Amino acid sequence: MRYSLNYIGIGVLAASLLAQAPDSNPFAKSTEAAEAGRKLYMTSCAGCHGPTGEGGRGPRIAQNQRLGRAPDARLFDSIKNGVRGSDMPPSPLPADQIWRLVTYVRAINAPAYEAPSTGDPAAGEKLYAKGNCANCHAIRGKGGALGPDLSHIGMMRSVAQLREAILKPSERPTEGFAGVTATFRDGRKIQGVAKNNTNYGIQILDREGNLHLIDKADLSALAFRKNSPMPGNYGTRFNRQEQNDLIAYLARQAIRVPEKEESK
Repeated sequence: MRYSLNYIGIGVLAASLLAQAPDSNPFAKSTEAAEAGRKLYMTSCAGCHGPTGEGGRGPRIAQNQRLGRAPDARLFDSIKNGVRGSDMPPSPLPADQIWRLVTYVRAINAPAYEAPSTGDPAAGEKLYAKGNCANCHAIRGKGGALGPDLSHIGMMRSVAQLREAILKPSERPTEGFAGVTATFRDGRKIQGVAKNNTNYGIQILDREGNLHLIDKADLSALAFRKNSPMPGNYGTRFNRQEQNDLIAYLARQAIRVPEKEESK
């Protein structure tokens, strides 16, 4: 009995020391921990850093390259002990909850390919077809050209960025894909995306993939769309799980996977 008590006491002491000097995240890449961390973030951190980590009274923490490269232990220390010389106070949360916050911060900074996923890529592929995404987007040479190529999107965007692009495409339209309508003096119209625009001419890529080189002297009007050409109703067409499935499919799109996976 004495041995058992001593053993338990040693275990408690070791756990306490680990909480004070952490060197690894016990919840790394856990989707459940990331979701729990998101809920903790909304109640403890969003007031300063913004609901989606976009920044506010505190600095931006989403899509932040410096945070993305920081070790988990450093993120843990910054949350637990605060940041000296700033308004960031120490956190009263226990170690396991701080680790969940770290997991969430890591998730919103990691490329979607490396982030925890709550979706089914196979189901997402079917939704990609159902949503007619290939009419505008190409993956490995298959699909349209009106929208950005998605062949490597899993390594280029975070999960949060993919979700925003699907649900709020006009929030941050992709440069080089502005919708435009050119009206000629004879009444003909060409609609598509502007690929090059100067004072004298414009190049427009239409839905069929044809590139039109147009002299502006031949036009009576040239109208650019304020919103993204991408439909903005996927938030109502797809439920939350379907959105997660579609994101999971897009997250797997990578021309070259990280070396650590290649070596497995």
